[in-house]
Amino acid sequence: MLSLAAVLMVVAGVAHSYLGERGFLPRLLAMPDLPLLRRGDRGFTERVIRAVWHLSSLYWWCAAAVLAIVAAQPANPLRAIGLTLAGTVFLTALGCIYCGWRHPAISIFLAAAALTAYAVW
Repeated sequence: MLSLAAVLMVVAGVAHSYLGERGFLPRLLAMPDLPLLRRGDRGFTERVIRAVWHLSSLYWWCAAAVLAIVAAQPANPLRAIGLTLAGTVFLTALGCIYCGWRHPAISIFLAAAALTAYAVW
C-alpha cells in the first residue's frame, strides 16, 4: 500500500509540473498587470512563480521517496530518509539560486542540508 501511495505521489508531482507548465503558468505569466516582486524586473517574478510551483512537486516527490523507503524497510531507514530530506532541502536552495535571490535562506537551506546529511551518514 505504501508503494502504491508513493507511485501516486510521483504521478501527482509529474502531473502538477507538466500541467502547470502547459496550462496554468503561461496564462498567469502572460498577465500584463502581474505584480512585480522587484521593480522593473518581470523576469525575477516569473522565475519565482515558476520555482515555487515546481518546489511543491519536489516536496511531493520527497514524500514519495519517504513512503517508498518505509515500504522497502531498509536496514537503516533513518539514514535513507535523512539523505532524502537533505537532498530535498539542497534542491530547494538551488531553486532559490535559480530565481536569482540574494536571500539569507539560501545559506540556511544549504547548511540544513549539509548538517542533515552529515548527521545521518
